[in-house]
Amino acid sequence: MSKPFETSAAIVRETYSPNDYIFFEGDIESHFYIIESGKVQIFTKNKIGKRIDILTVEEGESFGEFALLDNKPRSASAQAVSDVTLIKVSAQGYLELVKDLPVWASCMMKSFVVRLKKMTENMKSSDQFLANK
Repeated sequence: MSKPFETSAAIVRETYSPNDYIFFEGDIESHFYIIESGKVQIFTKNKIGKRIDILTVEEGESFGEFALLDNKPRSASAQAVSDVTLIKVSAQGYLELVKDLPVWASCMMKSFVVRLKKMTENMKSSDQFLANK
Protein backbone atom coordinates (compact mmCIF):
# COMPACT_ATOMS: atom_id res chain seq x y z
CA MET A 1 0.00 0.00 0.00
CA SER A 2 1.22 3.53 -0.63
CA LYS A 3 2.82 5.61 2.11
CA PRO A 4 2.76 9.25 1.00
CA PHE A 5 5.44 11.68 2.10
CA GLU A 6 4.60 15.20 1.03
CA THR A 7 7.40 17.21 -0.54
CA SER A 8 5.04 20.04 -1.57
CA ALA A 9 1.34 20.49 -2.23
CA ALA A 10 1.80 19.50 -5.89
CA ILE A 11 4.45 16.79 -5.52
CA VAL A 12 4.19 13.77 -3.19
CA ARG A 13 6.56 10.83 -2.58
CA GLU A 14 4.91 7.39 -2.42
CA THR A 15 6.29 3.89 -1.86
CA TYR A 16 4.92 0.58 -3.10
CA SER A 17 5.85 -3.06 -2.49
CA PRO A 18 6.28 -5.68 -5.23
CA ASN A 19 2.94 -6.53 -6.92
CA ASP A 20 1.13 -3.47 -5.49
CA TYR A 21 -1.09 -1.74 -8.03
CA ILE A 22 -0.40 1.95 -8.52
CA PHE A 23 -3.42 2.66 -10.71
CA PHE A 24 -5.85 0.83 -12.96
CA GLU A 25 -6.93 1.33 -16.54
CA GLY A 26 -10.03 3.53 -16.53
CA ASP A 27 -9.12 5.43 -13.35
CA ILE A 28 -9.76 9.15 -13.62
CA GLU A 29 -6.73 11.00 -12.25
CA SER A 30 -4.74 14.08 -13.19
CA HIS A 31 -1.19 13.31 -12.14
CA PHE A 32 1.83 11.34 -13.31
CA TYR A 33 4.77 9.59 -11.67
CA ILE A 34 8.54 9.76 -11.81
CA ILE A 35 10.36 6.65 -10.59
CA GLU A 36 12.91 7.49 -7.92
CA SER A 37 13.83 3.82 -7.44
CA GLY A 38 12.51 0.44 -8.55
CA LYS A 39 10.57 -0.85 -11.57
CA VAL A 40 6.94 -0.55 -12.66
CA GLN A 41 5.11 -2.68 -15.24
CA ILE A 42 2.59 -0.93 -17.46
CA PHE A 43 -0.08 -3.29 -18.83
CA THR A 44 -3.55 -3.58 -20.28
CA LYS A 45 -5.98 -6.42 -20.86
CA ASN A 46 -7.38 -7.64 -24.15
CA LYS A 47 -11.08 -8.23 -24.82
CA ILE A 48 -11.05 -11.64 -23.16
CA GLY A 49 -9.26 -10.35 -20.06
CA LYS A 50 -5.76 -11.64 -20.81
CA ARG A 51 -3.05 -9.38 -19.42
CA ILE A 52 -0.78 -7.75 -22.02
CA ASP A 53 2.43 -6.20 -20.68
CA ILE A 54 3.21 -3.00 -22.56
CA LEU A 55 6.51 -1.89 -21.04
CA THR A 56 8.61 -1.81 -17.90
CA VAL A 57 9.51 1.65 -16.59
CA GLU A 58 12.63 2.09 -14.47
CA GLU A 59 14.43 4.55 -12.23
CA GLY A 60 14.51 8.09 -13.65
CA GLU A 61 11.66 7.45 -16.10
CA SER A 62 8.11 8.71 -15.87
CA PHE A 63 4.70 7.17 -16.56
CA GLY A 64 1.03 8.08 -16.36
CA GLU A 65 1.46 11.30 -18.31
CA PHE A 66 -1.23 10.56 -20.89
CA ALA A 67 -4.08 10.85 -18.35
CA LEU A 68 -2.66 14.13 -17.12
CA LEU A 69 -2.10 15.62 -20.57
CA ASP A 70 -5.33 14.54 -22.29
CA ASN A 71 -7.53 14.68 -19.16
CA LYS A 72 -9.08 11.29 -19.96
CA PRO A 73 -9.25 8.01 -17.99
CA ARG A 74 -6.08 5.96 -17.64
CA SER A 75 -5.34 4.00 -20.82
CA ALA A 76 -3.42 1.24 -18.98
CA SER A 77 -2.68 -0.08 -15.48
CA ALA A 78 0.56 0.17 -13.47
CA GLN A 79 1.96 -2.38 -11.02
CA ALA A 80 5.14 -2.35 -8.94
CA VAL A 81 7.62 -5.03 -10.04
CA SER A 82 9.95 -4.38 -7.08
CA ASP A 83 9.99 -2.07 -4.08
CA VAL A 84 9.29 1.29 -5.70
CA THR A 85 9.61 4.89 -4.61
CA LEU A 86 7.66 7.28 -6.82
CA ILE A 87 7.32 11.01 -7.09
CA LYS A 88 3.62 11.70 -7.76
CA VAL A 89 3.23 14.98 -9.64
CA SER A 90 -0.17 16.70 -9.86
CA ALA A 91 -1.35 18.83 -12.78
CA GLN A 92 -0.23 21.92 -10.87
CA GLY A 93 3.16 20.33 -10.18
CA TYR A 94 3.52 19.51 -13.87
CA LEU A 95 2.86 23.15 -14.82
CA GLU A 96 5.44 24.30 -12.27
CA LEU A 97 8.03 21.84 -13.62
CA VAL A 98 7.44 22.87 -17.24
CA LYS A 99 7.70 26.54 -16.31
CA ASP A 100 10.76 26.21 -14.06
CA LEU A 101 12.58 23.43 -15.94
CA PRO A 102 12.14 23.83 -19.71
CA VAL A 103 15.03 21.45 -20.43
CA TRP A 104 13.27 18.78 -18.33
CA ALA A 105 10.06 19.39 -20.30
CA SER A 106 11.90 18.96 -23.60
CA CYS A 107 13.52 15.71 -22.41
CA MET A 108 10.12 14.46 -21.24
CA MET A 109 8.61 15.04 -24.68
CA LYS A 110 11.49 13.21 -26.38
CA SER A 111 10.99 10.35 -23.91
CA PHE A 112 7.29 10.18 -24.91
CA VAL A 113 8.23 9.77 -28.56
CA VAL A 114 10.77 7.01 -27.85
CA ARG A 115 8.31 5.18 -25.58
CA LEU A 116 5.44 5.47 -28.06
CA LYS A 117 7.62 4.07 -30.86
CA LYS A 118 8.75 1.21 -28.61
CA MET A 119 5.18 0.43 -27.55
CA THR A 120 4.03 0.47 -31.17
CA GLU A 121 6.76 -1.99 -32.17
CA ASN A 122 5.93 -4.25 -29.20
CA MET A 123 2.26 -4.26 -30.14
CA LYS A 124 3.01 -5.00 -33.80
CA SER A 125 5.06 -8.04 -32.85
CA SER A 126 2.45 -9.35 -30.38
CA ASP A 127 0.67 -12.58 -31.37
CA GLN A 128 -2.73 -10.98 -30.97
CA PHE A 129 -1.96 -8.44 -33.69
CA LEU A 130 -0.63 -10.92 -36.24
CA ALA A 131 -3.07 -11.75 -39.01
CA ASN A 132 -4.61 -15.20 -38.92
CA LYS A 133 -3.76 -17.22 -42.02
